[in-house]
Amino acid sequence: MMMMERFSWSRSFPSSSSSTPPPSLSRKSGDKERRGRSRFFCSPSGSSSLCSSSFHPEKNRKKIDDDDDDDHQSALLKASDVFGTSTTLQRRRGARAKVRAITKEEDSEKNDDDALSDDQPRWSGEPSRADANATEIETTATPAIQPPATTSGYTRKWKKRDLSWARDAIPFYVMLPLDVVSRDGVLENKEVLEVALDALARVGVDGVMVDVWWGIVERKRPRNYDWTPYYELFQICEKLGLKVQAVMSFHACGANVGDVYEIKLPDWVLESGIQDPDLFFTDQYGYRNPECISLWADDARTVAGRTPRECYRDFMVSFRDTFENLLQSTISEIAVGCGPCGELRYPSYPENKRSPNSSQWRFPGIGEFQCYDQRALGALARHAAEVGRIEWGGSGPHDCGGYNNLPQETGFFRADRGSWDSEYGQFFLDWYAKELVKHGDKTLQTTREVFDYEKTGVDVAIKCAGVHWWYNSRSHAAELTAGYFNTRSGDFVPERDGYEPIVKICAKYNARLNFTCVEMVDGDHPWFSRCGPEGLLRQIRTAAAKYNVRVAGENALCRFDRSAYERVIKNARGEGDDVELWKTGEKLPPMACFTFLRMSRELFELYNFNSFKEFVKRMKAATVRDNLRLSRSSSSSSSSSSLNS
Repeated sequence: MMMMERFSWSRSFPSSSSSTPPPSLSRKSGDKERRGRSRFFCSPSGSSSLCSSSFHPEKNRKKIDDDDDDDHQSALLKASDVFGTSTTLQRRRGARAKVRAITKEEDSEKNDDDALSDDQPRWSGEPSRADANATEIETTATPAIQPPATTSGYTRKWKKRDLSWARDAIPFYVMLPLDVVSRDGVLENKEVLEVALDALARVGVDGVMVDVWWGIVERKRPRNYDWTPYYELFQICEKLGLKVQAVMSFHACGANVGDVYEIKLPDWVLESGIQDPDLFFTDQYGYRNPECISLWADDARTVAGRTPRECYRDFMVSFRDTFENLLQSTISEIAVGCGPCGELRYPSYPENKRSPNSSQWRFPGIGEFQCYDQRALGALARHAAEVGRIEWGGSGPHDCGGYNNLPQETGFFRADRGSWDSEYGQFFLDWYAKELVKHGDKTLQTTREVFDYEKTGVDVAIKCAGVHWWYNSRSHAAELTAGYFNTRSGDFVPERDGYEPIVKICAKYNARLNFTCVEMVDGDHPWFSRCGPEGLLRQIRTAAAKYNVRVAGENALCRFDRSAYERVIKNARGEGDDVELWKTGEKLPPMACFTFLRMSRELFELYNFNSFKEFVKRMKAATVRDNLRLSRSSSSSSSSSSLNS
């Protein structure tokens, strides 16, 4: 694969002067994307080779057309002076002075053909750009139905809403670089970052997504949280009127596709792993993956006197208490990490670029089952005893191959008479998938208890991996090793929807489901890998529609070409305008929001930024529904179908 030079936020610009900490962090004061390889070969920074040309600020400034609107000129002027590799700090300050002068002269002319006006409806809960300093718009809501109490101990308190949200343009977010906060807990290049975020806000971006790394915030010792860099970041976003999607990243960075920066778990967690090696996922070769804590160790009190679940809860409670004054007004969503890359899956396909002697997965390998630590084997043995087949509880399948095998090369995953299509295959895959769903259920329960909607006003979400290779084969091998029991019907095993159980737990806790592959088509990938991103995305969105779970989309690869943008707009808008058809899954509803992957130097190159600006405008215009047909039950009261539990 053709690889380009890595882009690192912290290494691309001179370090800014050390900043003073916020006056107080008390209550009163204040991203791996799963990547499939495609013909649009992606650089390690996540950018396409289509945007690899070097950036010359002087040349690009001259190319700006005189008839461009002032917002666009201002944004490009900022980007060119900030992101040009030969520009000095003194020239950046001069550029900012020019931008301020331009900003004062900007008029209020609107382009009715290309962009939405400020008077048009925006997404629920956020004011228009003209009312950015005014009180937030209060959305009318129908009375909530009180659902029965769940056996997990969490009583659902449904968010008051109806289906009228689908009339408005969907929110548009941009994912920040992985290393926007350094490993030492410093917000890198604050002046550069603020100028870049301002440029995004000017072209219509609603907010940003940022990883809140466990390995940075709690790096020193247990219960010692350093929120200073994130406080500074959120203050910048609040100043610019940008919303924030905060990802509780309880995993390490650097072992998967698209990871250009290395962030480990906290040292005291890794030390606990030395004392208790079964704290981490283990493959059949005995390799222990330190990317995240094994789900079978969720309740093991071996992490500095706490269980991992208690560590996650304490972390989120501290975040909630520290940023209490920014919840809902600036921080609109909390996405909780449930595994590697923050996704609810097993680490079945780790690249481990920085550990060449460890397991090396390469696309389109099927991956491996991760159930060989002692706690996992104990759980498997107990399950085998419960079903009366103790001989099945000794270990995982013996004929499933290795990380880089193809399905037809293994006895377990081959299409005809593979072991997956047998009584034993049904037993093992069902147990393996249910353990993952159970972990997601408990993690979402903990998150909802901390971020109760009636008290905080923020949405919660989890992310599901876009394992699209081998989707168009019978066994769906790569999905099976990742924990999704999603197969076609065989001689013994019936057809299974491996994503419906995950959608159900999202409905249970009124959580969003984040999913990638929004820009992909099947033809982007090698034919022999049987990739099916289109079918996979539709399957998940159909299941989500039936259970009234809102799906938020992301692009898997950073692309700036028209075909990718067209695909994103088509998927984000959904199908038709009939709410009743959305409820049955016959038609796909619009997405809850879209997050663009990711802010980088390539984004601010002249051609790319021009196309990105038009993409944002067209996304806003295309996702407004003036002719939405709401049923009486949806528009007048919250019915049981509109709040399907």
